Amino acid sequence: MTDGIELNELYVGLAPAVVEELTTREDRETVPAGTKLISQGTMPEHLIFIEQGSVEVAVPAGDKALCLSIVGPGKVLGLRAIVANVQPEIDATAVEQCAIVRIPKGIFLEVLKQHPEMYFAISKVLSNDLNTAERVLRGLPRSPAKEKRLANV
Repeated sequence: MTDGIELNELYVGLAPAVVEELTTREDRETVPAGTKLISQGTMPEHLIFIEQGSVEVAVPAGDKALCLSIVGPGKVLGLRAIVANVQPEIDATAVEQCAIVRIPKGIFLEVLKQHPEMYFAISKVLSNDLNTAERVLRGLPRSPAKEKRLANV
């Protein structure tokens, strides 16, 4: 099943039988640095797990991108977009050559339909992502106009 490879953050919370079912559907690939794995506004066709390498997760901020984090082995990409059926607000780009695992969206959703207990593990992953985003946003300097508005409240 995993042959010594560390489980990704989603699989850690799943029953072994569900993990086994998903791993039989995985495709492995090595992508070069600069590869866009998730693009803001474009529905992902695959759930992606990083096995080796690092990926920058960023959100658009005006004419720039704000790096939320650099993630590595074990991280799951595209989960929120696939489960909620919404276009992602993030870009995820390989910082270096990465070994990734892909599961087609339709197959993942079919397994989810058969195993609704997966939602507990999914909610844990998404909650961790939300906490990461909140920490980054709290660390950003506020604009002078916003500071002035808050002082007048």
